[in-house]
Amino acid sequence: MLIFAKEIGQREHHHALEEKLPEIKQYMEYQRKLFPYTVVRAGLDLAYKEVDDIMNFVDNDCTPPADSSRQEYPADVPQWYRNRFPWSSAFLKMEDMHFVLVTLIKSMDSFRTHESASAYHWPVLYDCVHNIIQVYNSLVRDDPGNSRDIHLSNGVEVNFDDFINNYWFDLDFMIFSQADYPHSRHQERKNLLEEEVKDIMSEGVEPLVALEKLEGPLKLDDSTLKLLRRDPVETRYLELKSTTETGNQFEGIYKKYVEDPQHGKLSIIDAEYLRNLPLAMVPPSQG
Repeated sequence: MLIFAKEIGQREHHHALEEKLPEIKQYMEYQRKLFPYTVVRAGLDLAYKEVDDIMNFVDNDCTPPADSSRQEYPADVPQWYRNRFPWSSAFLKMEDMHFVLVTLIKSMDSFRTHESASAYHWPVLYDCVHNIIQVYNSLVRDDPGNSRDIHLSNGVEVNFDDFINNYWFDLDFMIFSQADYPHSRHQERKNLLEEEVKDIMSEGVEPLVALEKLEGPLKLDDSTLKLLRRDPVETRYLELKSTTETGNQFEGIYKKYVEDPQHGKLSIIDAEYLRNLPLAMVPPSQG
């Protein structure tokens, strides 16, 4: 199973402050209506089907294959790829993305190991989740009967911005790029990174070299640096790092505590949800 910032298969968490704060109770009731694993898995399935169809189309001299069920094909395949997967296409050719999709789907189907993603996987996951949520939310609004075929939630629209705030570790692949959503949960780190890079650049250092000079909690890992530099893609960064399932990969966020200035001692996961609550007030139809 792929490791996210929160356990993707956990749906029933109850916040310690639900009986004291009606707004957190309402927020957590919304969270419990989501099927986070399905959001990711369905997004990957949709993306794989689309990319596989288009690659078969290209391999068939841009003629629809006889056994294809797809109704429409793009006149401009590279433009379709850029429009459909804006973040993935910025870093990966379609063939590489196809490989990443297969890798991620296998990971999501494995319950005996935990896999850590590299920087190359997160933009792919981001595009996949965004696309399936758009499809699903449209069905919930306009064709609720058919929305059950995808079943990303228990009958509510999925707030894309909030989903990313909760399940992504960071958005380092967006450094020096502008997102289409607030992503305020991750914007603080992004702003700090960009300001630090600008400070380093003021000493006459090139932007990409400045990224390499970041230190401490802002330090970027090797895969992120290669991705941001648009280095030739190495297969090893498209693979996942596996660890044996121990059952306690997420123990820290449930059993470790932080001090909240207003509410006192909270588990890390409760502190995270409390932090994300005011950011979730964007209407879910925008995600």
